[in-house]
Amino acid sequence: MIYYVSSKNPSSGDGTEQNPFHTIGSAAALAQAGDTVIIGEGVYREWVKPKNSGLSETQRITYRAAQGAHPVISGAEVVAGWCQERDHVWSVTLKNDFFGGYHPFEEEIFGDWYDDFGQRHHIGELYLDGEAMYEAASLRDLYGPPKRPERILRWFAETDGGCTTIHANFSQYDPNTACTEVSVRPFCFFPEQEGVNYITVSGLTLCRTATQWAPPTAFQPGAIGPHWSRGWVIENCIVHDSKCVGISLGKRHDEEDNAWTKDPSKDGSQTYTEIIFKNIQNGWNREKVGGHIIRNNLIYNCGQAGIAGCMGAAFSTISGNHIHHINIRGEFGGAEMSGIKLHAAVDAVIEHNCIHDCIRGLWLDWQAQGTAVRRNAMFDNRCEDLFIEVCHGPCTVENNLMLSKRNFLNVSQGTALIHNLFAGEIVVMRDVNRFTLYHRPHSTMIGGVTHIFSGDDKIAANLFVGGRSRASRAGTSVYNGCSPKKGKRKSGKVSLLQKLRNRLKGVGDLSYGEALPVDIFHNVYLGGARPYQYEQKARVCPFCPELSVQWEDGHAYLCTNLYGAPIDLTVDQITADRLGKAFESGQAYENRDGTPFIVDTDFLNLPRHSRTLAGPFAAPQERVQLF
Repeated sequence: MIYYVSSKNPSSGDGTEQNPFHTIGSAAALAQAGDTVIIGEGVYREWVKPKNSGLSETQRITYRAAQGAHPVISGAEVVAGWCQERDHVWSVTLKNDFFGGYHPFEEEIFGDWYDDFGQRHHIGELYLDGEAMYEAASLRDLYGPPKRPERILRWFAETDGGCTTIHANFSQYDPNTACTEVSVRPFCFFPEQEGVNYITVSGLTLCRTATQWAPPTAFQPGAIGPHWSRGWVIENCIVHDSKCVGISLGKRHDEEDNAWTKDPSKDGSQTYTEIIFKNIQNGWNREKVGGHIIRNNLIYNCGQAGIAGCMGAAFSTISGNHIHHINIRGEFGGAEMSGIKLHAAVDAVIEHNCIHDCIRGLWLDWQAQGTAVRRNAMFDNRCEDLFIEVCHGPCTVENNLMLSKRNFLNVSQGTALIHNLFAGEIVVMRDVNRFTLYHRPHSTMIGGVTHIFSGDDKIAANLFVGGRSRASRAGTSVYNGCSPKKGKRKSGKVSLLQKLRNRLKGVGDLSYGEALPVDIFHNVYLGGARPYQYEQKARVCPFCPELSVQWEDGHAYLCTNLYGAPIDLTVDQITADRLGKAFESGQAYENRDGTPFIVDTDFLNLPRHSRTLAGPFAAPQERVQLF
């Protein structure tokens, strides 16, 4: 069955091509497995709540833009009738029923790991001609000069009785001659219930949603998301201006949501661990949750993350997305901010994405076991391109371009870094303050818990370029505290006296041990980058190549003279035999289908042979399109 939708048709439409539905929600209430909903040009101011599931990969329910159309689902409503108070400050008063049963200007951003930077923030937003303004701390703040120059346009809301008054400093603009909108809906396309499986959403724009904060220990809303379901495809969409998260692959509702914020007597990592175990008991597994495909989307101007999810992204593929300007306004902060931020992304594949101008690029937090990060381009990110936190491996990172000032923050172990280009700092840290989880191979079942001692990494055939960062942090010399793989790891036994000292410090009898051995070999170091002290066959050259990202016709290109270096850049192909297994989990470095891991293609998906170039390209390149 094919249903048709057009915002230009009257509400009496019946869904036929000749008389289409007026809203997408009308079609979503009827569509069954195998049906397609074709959406025409227009702005749809609604929360689409798909009711029914597809049955399988081949019997989906598909929602797609009509050929040549660019339909927009908006979480905002237009407001008019602004009255000038004085100077550049105007106001409008709205009855609270304007917002329906959800009032974004009463509800504050709240949740675990959220930082309000000393100012209350609401999940609502005011837009002027499509651009989000800034929330002021008080009504008084609207009348003086902004504390930060870029925050000229700002608003403040007051709720009294049955009405809400929004005051706004529009600077030189007259809001009655512009388009002003306020966000009123928490979602654009999101099921109300769990288990709405095998849905495809293609070619839509989803924007201006009043989304709540999305930590890993609470329900995770987004402008669009599957809501704890399986087998969604979100493709060729534009997702922008979500207050917190653009695309959510996140956690379901639990009674214990945000337990750490509500009662900090337990540590946050403990409450997270409890949530993981509870959801395993409630059916978090490959057959029920995850396995999504998120591809070829444009995602930008989201306050927390472009794509986020805890557990729900397991077994998924995130590919070909262009993600930029995430949490760059700096209104609020917290520990969940990134272009892509995933917890427990078991066997996820993250490939060929371009992530730039974000607070950070990709953050894999806890349980990135079996996760593959490959052929991504990351640059001009504020903190780092890649952050892997408290994961025990195996995790593979291959054929990526990391070009920001800091490339990699590694608070994990068991990661294989193969054929990447690192043009900035690398920071390696341990974490012996938390017991963190690892899994049985290719499964959500827990295999054990332990600390992050650091090490157990396999690093080969990469290009490290200094000159753009502190010399001590460019290259693999940050691993000098780890013994080589063939060395014997120290047992970490402690004396009786040390045990007594630990007990007095509240540490107990734990022995934190030495860092795990590492296997670092056949890397190339240019422009002051420094090798690991025990590295086999390291190649070091003072030549400092030029690396720049240039924009042309909306596309980004890497331009470099890297391959003019007076040094041999060829290495042997890296295979799974050399990598072995991750120490703690005992899982081999292999693909998620269990086949052996081998880097037989490059960043451009060109073939590699038994003898190939170090770094992400199998053949010399001077100019490469990043997206």
